[in-house]
Amino acid sequence: MNKPHSSVTQFRRTSSALARQEPQDARHAPRRRVLKGGMVATNDRHLTMNCMVRDLSDTGARVKVEGSVTLPDTFELIIALDGLEADCEVVWRSANEAGIRFLGAPRKSAARRVQTIHPLVPSAPSLRRKQKSD
Repeated sequence: MNKPHSSVTQFRRTSSALARQEPQDARHAPRRRVLKGGMVATNDRHLTMNCMVRDLSDTGARVKVEGSVTLPDTFELIIALDGLEADCEVVWRSANEAGIRFLGAPRKSAARRVQTIHPLVPSAPSLRRKQKSD
């Protein structure tokens, strides 16, 4: 007896070849890996919790929260470093990570912090001997 297949494989046409489309990957925009601190805010920003943004795209993100905190189904994601604010909803959950979808276009606000890297300049004179010029 032939057993029916439990999973369905979908294919999409790209140029002249068929490419396998992963059913769990339903992103509408390419993602980029990031490591940014963020904040999840609910109840008109009266209830907040810190999170780590691991992936980011134009339509959503993957966030990680610490401990046994569960993200609410809908919330506002704030990334202060970039000045990004977006209304979100949870699409999938795992132990301490969640995939979220932006409910509208992310809003840009003035960045509340600025990431600046200053060159390292010695503050004391050097102890090396100066070369003698002839």
